[in-house]
Parts: sequence; structure tokens; C-alpha cells
Amino acid sequence: MRWIAGGAPLVLLVLSIAQAGCARNVTEDDCKAVGEHLHALWTAEAKFPEAASPSAEKAVAVVKSEGQRLEESFVTDCKRDLVGKPRASGEFSCLSHAKTLADVRTCATIPAH
Repeated sequence: MRWIAGGAPLVLLVLSIAQAGCARNVTEDDCKAVGEHLHALWTAEAKFPEAASPSAEKAVAVVKSEGQRLEESFVTDCKRDLVGKPRASGEFSCLSHAKTLADVRTCATIPAH
């Protein structure tokens, strides 16, 4: 049992380093990455017209511009509200891991930490 007592400081050091890595703060690059992720989710689930026509082309342009607007809006809000806060907390973590737009809507119900 002596090896456990002697190794305790090392274990504590490793755990504190690991914890610090998990709890790093949100950066502007994180905001951009999640914004791109949300844009990709939007594009993957967007309903594009199947028939080719001038009105269909206009509809496609609107759908794409809404995805871009979603990304830009998130990045702006993230920089204002989340930069400097722990990356693993609440909304940011949820949005980072969202797989669908329904998941994104669920993230909006997470209380702030």
C-alpha cells in the first residue's frame, strides 16, 4: 500500500491537468467552429426544391442565405455571450454535440451555469 501513498501526488497532478483541459474557456475559434457546425446541420436538413425553375433557384438561394445568417448570428452571439466561459458548460457543449436541428432546439432549454 506504500506505492499508493507515494503515487498520490502524481495522481492528483494528472487529474488536475486533465480537469484543466476539459474546463478550458470558449474561444472565438470555438464560436466559429460551432457556427459552421450549425450551418452544416441547417444545410443537411433544409428542404430544397426538386424541380429546376427560376423560382426554385430563388428558393435555394433563400435557404442557403438563411443557413449563412444562422451561422453569422450564432458566432456574433457566442463572441458576446460565451467567450471566456467554460467550454463544457450548458448551451455551448450542447450545441457542439448536436446532431440535428431538433437537438439544437433542445439546447435552448438548458439553463445557464
